[in-house]
Amino acid sequence: MGLTGKWTKISNAPCDQIYPAEIEFFERPRYLGKKGPGQGFIWWDAGGYEVVGENEVRLSVATDAQTLYRFAISGDILTFVDNEGCEFQYRRSS
Repeated sequence: MGLTGKWTKISNAPCDQIYPAEIEFFERPRYLGKKGPGQGFIWWDAGGYEVVGENEVRLSVATDAQTLYRFAISGDILTFVDNEGCEFQYRRSS
């Protein structure tokens, strides 16, 4: 199953405010991020992604840059770590 599916952010750290409240990864491989209530600019809006290693994914971000992130899935929890060391989590919603 991997990343494919809908995820809802469960962390709320100051560093993770630029990441969407909800994100859906499609098999195609495309993704769509959705803002939460009152949330401003999001770094992951929509674009492509590629799993490039066991724990690494490259996403096309808001600027169209290809950015590498570490990730881990444990049960229904998806944890990302960005290149600044910000760790944030999502729970699978479907």
